[in-house]
Amino acid sequence: MNSGYLSLILLSITMILFASGWKDLYVRSISHKGMLLFFVSWLVLSRLAITVRHVHVQLVYVEVFLISLGILYATRGFIHKLHLLSIGLLLGSLHFLLQQLLEMDPILIVRNSQWDIALLLSMVVVILQRKASDQIAALSIGYLLGDMYQAGIHPVNGYHQLGNAMFQDQWWLSVFAARTVTIVVQAAYQGCRSAIRNWMERKGGWRK
Repeated sequence: MNSGYLSLILLSITMILFASGWKDLYVRSISHKGMLLFFVSWLVLSRLAITVRHVHVQLVYVEVFLISLGILYATRGFIHKLHLLSIGLLLGSLHFLLQQLLEMDPILIVRNSQWDIALLLSMVVVILQRKASDQIAALSIGYLLGDMYQAGIHPVNGYHQLGNAMFQDQWWLSVFAARTVTIVVQAAYQGCRSAIRNWMERKGGWRK
């Protein structure tokens, strides 16, 4: 699959899920108008780019930056903000490390190196965070930094490219996978908790 198609597919799936009533499970804190604005702006900005000196920036990169900045601004507490920043720095460094590692040793690639990295980062953020906005902010910061590191040492045709189609695919895959896994884990936890509570209640009833 060519780079850029995966992000469009996941965007379409997300829109269908939200229209079907799944929005509150994935991103409860964001309004329907806000999500619609995000989808439309992503489709527009993913096609637009600017070039400043030797840096070619796809405008969707700026959108992801503004998303992470907005979430950090809305986050309460300096320690919480610092915690999200530290996770973002960790994910950015991990993104760059995995990228270099898979380039040096392709035998480690399971199917697609970019998808492997995206899924690994999503699993890391699921372990570290549960809240939707925190996960999105941490992943966004991580990808912004990781893409910057990668563009700095691997220019294409003399230009440092930021926010390209590969960046878009990875961001979407990580965010979608992180939210989906979090929802599944929380549902499984609630199911097990309910089953144990029912078993304890029945056990107590039998003793009586």
